Amino acid sequence: MPVTGNANACLVRHRLRQTHIITPTCRRHQQIQRRFASNKPDAPPTSPNNNVPSPSKPITFFRRTLAAALPYSTRLLVPLRAYGRAQQRRPYITQLLTTSTIFTLGDLSAQSLDSQGFNNKPYEPIRGLRAWVIGAGLSIPGYTWFIWLARNFNYPSSWVRTMGTKILIQQCVFLPLVQTYFFSMQILLSGGSLESARRRVVDTLPVSWTNSWKVWPAVMAFTFTYVPMQYRSVFNGFVGVCWQTYLSWVNQKAEAAEEQTDTVQEMEVGGISRVGQSV
Repeated sequence: MPVTGNANACLVRHRLRQTHIITPTCRRHQQIQRRFASNKPDAPPTSPNNNVPSPSKPITFFRRTLAAALPYSTRLLVPLRAYGRAQQRRPYITQLLTTSTIFTLGDLSAQSLDSQGFNNKPYEPIRGLRAWVIGAGLSIPGYTWFIWLARNFNYPSSWVRTMGTKILIQQCVFLPLVQTYFFSMQILLSGGSLESARRRVVDTLPVSWTNSWKVWPAVMAFTFTYVPMQYRSVFNGFVGVCWQTYLSWVNQKAEAAEEQTDTVQEMEVGGISRVGQSV
C-alpha cells in the first residue's frame, strides 16, 4: 500500500520529536511563544505568612498606624459627640454643668498646689462649693456673650480685623467684668463686706488682667477659627481649668496678704491702746 504525502509528513514530525531536532519553523514558533509569555503579568509571589503583605499591594507605615489607631480614636470621639448632641438639645443646662465643673476643678487644683498635694492642710469643701456657685452664676451670661461675639464683628475680607476686634472687645469688656465678679463673689460668699470685696478686686484685678493677655488672645483666635460652636465650651474648658487654677491661686494669695495686713493693724492698734492705758 503506497504511503501518501500526509502520512510521510506525520512520520517525519514523529521522528523529529524523538530525536529532539528543532527545525527553523519550530524555533520561530518558540520565539513567538516566549514573546507573548513575557508580556503577561507575573503572578504575585505567595507568602508563607499571611500577615506579610505581597509586593503587588504595598502598605505604608502611615496606613498601618492609621488603621490600628482608628478603633481607639473612634472610641475617644464618642463622649465628645455625645456632648455635642447634649449641647444642641439643652444648651443652657449643659453650659451650667460645664462651667460650674470647670470652676470646681480649678479650685481643686489651686488648693492642691497651695497645700502641696493636700499634705500641709486638708481639702476645704466650702471653697469648692463657692467655686461651683460662682461658675453656675457665670455660665448662662458667658454662653450668651460668646454667641453674640461669634455672630458679630465678622469681616469676610480680613481675618486679622475680625479676630483683632473680637479679642479687643473680649479683653477690654468681658474679661474685666468676669474677674471682678469672680473675686468679689469670693468675698461676699465668705461673709465679707462690700468694702472687703472692693479691696480684693483692687488687689487682684490688675495682675490677673495683665496676665490674661498672655493666654486668652491665642485661645480665642484658635477657638473662633477652627472649633465648632457646640465644642467651644469643651475646648475652652481645658484652658479654663488652668486659668481658674491661676485665679484661685491669686485670690488665695490676696486673702493671705489681707489677713497678714489685718493682723499687723490689730497689733498696732493693740499696742497703741496699751500705751495709752499705761500713760
